Amino acid sequence: MKKINLSSTRTLTNQLAIFFTVVALVMGLVSYIIFYAALHWSEDKVGERRIEIDKNEAIQRFIGGEEGEISIDVLTHAYNDVQLVPLKYHKYFKGRDNFVGEVGYGTESRMISFSYYFKDGVKKPVILLSDINQIEFGQYETVFASLIVITSIAGLLVVFGMLLFRLSQRLIEPINHLSEQLTEQSGNTAHVFDIPKGSASEFNILANQLNQYRHDIHALLKREQAFARYASHELRTPLTIVKGASKLLERNVSDDFQRRQIVRINDAVLQMSTMVDALLGLVRYERSEDDAVIREVSQSEFETIIEHNCAQAKDKNIDVELIFHQAPQLKATPAVLNMVVGNLLRNGIAATDQGKVTLEVSMERLRVLDNGPGFNETTNPDGHGLGLLIVDDLCSRYHWSFLIKNRSTAGCEVSITF
Repeated sequence: MKKINLSSTRTLTNQLAIFFTVVALVMGLVSYIIFYAALHWSEDKVGERRIEIDKNEAIQRFIGGEEGEISIDVLTHAYNDVQLVPLKYHKYFKGRDNFVGEVGYGTESRMISFSYYFKDGVKKPVILLSDINQIEFGQYETVFASLIVITSIAGLLVVFGMLLFRLSQRLIEPINHLSEQLTEQSGNTAHVFDIPKGSASEFNILANQLNQYRHDIHALLKREQAFARYASHELRTPLTIVKGASKLLERNVSDDFQRRQIVRINDAVLQMSTMVDALLGLVRYERSEDDAVIREVSQSEFETIIEHNCAQAKDKNIDVELIFHQAPQLKATPAVLNMVVGNLLRNGIAATDQGKVTLEVSMERLRVLDNGPGFNETTNPDGHGLGLLIVDDLCSRYHWSFLIKNRSTAGCEVSITF
């Protein structure tokens, strides 16, 4: 099952959209609350100013001789006697010198104004009750105004959201475009990275640098392949000379010592020839990896590899055991496989003083187990640490998994997963 990358640019775009939606909803709600509060506050202020105007008219009429309850207009009534005011409104101005405000709810809502005026040196109260509910926004008007405000805010948020989405897409699109090219053209060294027109200059710089890095890596790989190819061809001539000279020396062997030296020379020539063939096979594989032939590696090939790399085991009286389960199918040439497995076998034999070295082969992997002191990540005097580095490099080129670890009992286990 494909793992979802929660940190990809596409999910970041979605996260940005979700974040903007949440912020937009909060801003819309806050804006509506502010609008609703401002609407009622402005209504109250208008009502207070209106009743102050009515109060001045009422005082003039009371000073002019009118008494008791008078009607200022169809909404407002004025009193200069507290006893004439309905009892339910007394609590709002009792014990106060003045009061202006809206009291009650719904249809019972009234605007009250309480203060004093002087007539002939006598201080008298003036109370005004105004049915302010008749001129304030009703439920229908409030809902209608709210819908207008909400629709306007929603429209603006939608427009801003679309602009933000387009902007984020424009910023992220070059990254997505480069990512797709890196994925789809990973093996195409001739591909030139490009970005959509109109992208920021920084993305142009990024694409140019990627092209430069790919060109440098491709050139380095070509130089490495050329060096391996030329080195292999140059080594063939002296190896052929050494091999021919060794054959001539074999004709005039006079004692066992000379015979052993000739055997050592032949083994070294065989090992070098195998290395040269491996380098040439590796160069051919890297030049046309997709066209490399997959072959089945038989048990006899592994037996031959053991035979060519067990000279030190015979000298140390160590057994080299082959456990063959199933033939693997590989792209590696016989020379490359001999170089890899031979390095592992020689490394295990060099580390083992007694016991045995086991080569276990299955379709998915091979393992080399020894009874030595274990792996300590240092190069021993025989140079087998360098051999492991070569094996690791060859495995990476063939996309194999290379692992080395200490065994739970004793010794070391090296495994290659195909």
